[in-house]
Amino acid sequence: MLAVHFGAGSIGRGFIGDLLHQSGYDILFLDTDSELNAQLNRHHAYDLRVIEEGFRRKRIDRVRALSPVDSPEQAIAALVEASLVTTAVWADNLPRIAPLLSQGLQARRAAGKAKINVIACENAQGSGQLLRAAVLAQNGLTAAQLDQVAAFPSTAVDRLVLANRAEGEAVIDVGVDYELIIEQSALVEATQQPIQGACYTLQLPSYLERKLFIINGGHAWAGYLGWIHGLTIIQDVFRQPIFSQQVRQAMRETAALLAEKYAFPLSELHDYVEFSCRRFALPGIEDSIARVCRSPLRKLAPQDRLVAPLMQCHAQGLPYATLLDGVAAALLYAHPADEQAVTLQSMINQQGVADVVAQVCAIPATHPVHAEILARYSVLAQIKQQQHP
Repeated sequence: MLAVHFGAGSIGRGFIGDLLHQSGYDILFLDTDSELNAQLNRHHAYDLRVIEEGFRRKRIDRVRALSPVDSPEQAIAALVEASLVTTAVWADNLPRIAPLLSQGLQARRAAGKAKINVIACENAQGSGQLLRAAVLAQNGLTAAQLDQVAAFPSTAVDRLVLANRAEGEAVIDVGVDYELIIEQSALVEATQQPIQGACYTLQLPSYLERKLFIINGGHAWAGYLGWIHGLTIIQDVFRQPIFSQQVRQAMRETAALLAEKYAFPLSELHDYVEFSCRRFALPGIEDSIARVCRSPLRKLAPQDRLVAPLMQCHAQGLPYATLLDGVAAALLYAHPADEQAVTLQSMINQQGVADVVAQVCAIPATHPVHAEILARYSVLAQIKQQQHP
């Protein structure tokens, strides 16, 4: 069995590649990193290091890699022969892989191959539908033709993965715990489980929001507030009791919302919060705040990890005071190497933060939360000025 996987980054190798290997697949990584591709093809394997087990090495073999830019014909041929296609490229990049995927699916259809699962392992609402829409936008297949040749289940993805180097080569440090939730009803065959170790559910939205709002939302909240206060390592946020308590409070505000929406037991969600915080503070690792905070425009979108729980808490009459700070801090994030951060600050400089809140977060000026965000923005801007003059 062959699995073709788009993206050989931390999630691609450290999580999805691990599960594909456990499931018995040979793996072809499609990635544009020539140095990494050369390493994978030199060994036909790579190493994971399990953090909680003293960085025990775990070997993932039966792998190869190629560049979809340099070798598109080989990539298309592999897509024709594949038993499974997966992605881990970040949701923003799905349109970039769509042209090649579209060509591969067209060739697959022409060859009379069976319908295939294309599983977008991305931290975004409706990841499968985002990828399907990106493929349709290539105008290579009609909607009916695409649905004959491929299924696009959405997912929720969670594992601690950190890129590192050992003995001069790229490795991935991984946490023991992980969660890959796959939309069962959207698979080619709902009764089949193409990836071992994943959880298959008919209630994906509840699990997706639990992951996106609590883990990703809490992580982003910690990152943006940590940056405001001049910190550079995310673990330092959790080592300081005042910040750690604030992050927990933000996550608990979201937990109350999810308990209301989906009837999760609140005690179970509070345990999930504590599990998340313990993982964020694991000793022996360092994760940069710049990595956690990257792509602020995406994270400030109305259906994403910061704005969605805030607005839904307001609508349900639930507390959300701490969640306000996450949105306000994200609006202040300015990192010269982050393209979205540069764009965000340019928009604020040209239009003013009030217009950006309305445009990017889709919170109109007439909504009471709009004014509350601006008030917190003003307070945090003064703190930021002290730390980032």
